[in-house]
Amino acid sequence: MDLNEPGNPPGDRDPSVRRGLWRHWGSPAAIYGTIVYASVVAAASGADDDQESAVRLLVFSLVSIVVFWLAHVYSTALGFQADEASVRGRVRDSIRHALSESGGMLEAAIVPSIPLLLAAIGALPPDFGVALALWLAVLMLAILGFSAFRRRGRSVLVCLVGAVVTGSFGIVVILLKSALQH
Repeated sequence: MDLNEPGNPPGDRDPSVRRGLWRHWGSPAAIYGTIVYASVVAAASGADDDQESAVRLLVFSLVSIVVFWLAHVYSTALGFQADEASVRGRVRDSIRHALSESGGMLEAAIVPSIPLLLAAIGALPPDFGVALALWLAVLMLAILGFSAFRRRGRSVLVCLVGAVVTGSFGIVVILLKSALQH
């Protein structure tokens, strides 16, 4: 479900700019992808606090989100029924639809990967890189929740509640990491 489709909220001056930059921002796939990515980072990060473990964490997290994305694309394609009469056309349309619906999962990994990358190259301490990645995921979830409600023209109060609820998923991930690793 691409929330950047027609039906722009009042005061939305140039929707083509937003669609071109982050087409899937605020989509269910972006929210789901952020939660999955934060969960993988939290679960895969451990007591090791060296550059080599930071590299392994980054690679594992990126590979994991790609695998989840491929599974999401596959399941979305299976569930999509194209109108095309030919089998080839239906498969092509199903894959095209699935790719357009699932891009937010990959986009969701970009921001939290930055501190992991910085930790992997030694610019940040690995434990700080993990903590920063997880808190950036919380911030992203809050922004995604806020923007999803805002795109529907909801009041600021409803948008703020949406931000808190969506961001709380990331906080639960951090709490689970703390509970399981301490």
